[in-house]
Amino acid sequence: MIDSHAHLIYDSFDSDRLEVIERAKNIGVSAFIHPCVHTKDLPQMLALQKELPWANIFLAAGIHPCKSLLYEDNCAVEIEKVASSNQIIAIGETGLDYFHKDCPVEIQKKVFGLQCDLAIKFNLPLIIHCREAFEDTLQILRGKNPPAGGVMHCFTGTAEYSAKFWELGFYTSFAGCLTYKNSKELQKAAQEIPLERILIETDCPFLAPQAHRGKRNESSFIKDIALFLANLKEISFELLDEKTMENTKKLFRV
Repeated sequence: MIDSHAHLIYDSFDSDRLEVIERAKNIGVSAFIHPCVHTKDLPQMLALQKELPWANIFLAAGIHPCKSLLYEDNCAVEIEKVASSNQIIAIGETGLDYFHKDCPVEIQKKVFGLQCDLAIKFNLPLIIHCREAFEDTLQILRGKNPPAGGVMHCFTGTAEYSAKFWELGFYTSFAGCLTYKNSKELQKAAQEIPLERILIETDCPFLAPQAHRGKRNESSFIKDIALFLANLKEISFELLDEKTMENTKKLFRV
């Protein structure tokens, strides 16, 4: 398994970060994709990657839509720096979030568009955060048409929306919210979305799956998500593991 979206530098892991990573490795997590929510996170992310080469931590750089008010020109400079030196494999996480009201929509759109431009410049995939903003996200991506595609992380939409993103070269990633008892519509979408377009993630320390709900999430819980998704699709865990790893490697070229 590959945890295609994990925030391992968050302070909720400060007391046991190494143990968290080891637990994930022990249940079969071979690698982690680690995005940032602001470029100020990059030094700590790079230090963790260097400290634990055996963990296979791959990095992405971007500005989360809820942090768009904190965007400044130096953010683009920092992203270009790590992209130019091949220290990142994607741009993100970026996108649009209309659920939270932290940042005006037009500012989010501007910052998202600038990061799409960086993805185009460096031919890197995008890690997209999209919450209650599917139409505007589609509009921006269609206008920019980033050649390396990307992933709709922690997807909460319908199979119909997922298909629209596939047309632009985007994969669909499922997190712990797929397992929630009130996620029937999302579970229906997961049954319909082709396995060839699916990734799995934890988005830890957020969104722990149902069995751990209310607790800190961690990458070892990804097996709960994988088993749940395999059951939904009526396939073996082994097949789901094989295909989602194949998809993740293909998208991020790792």
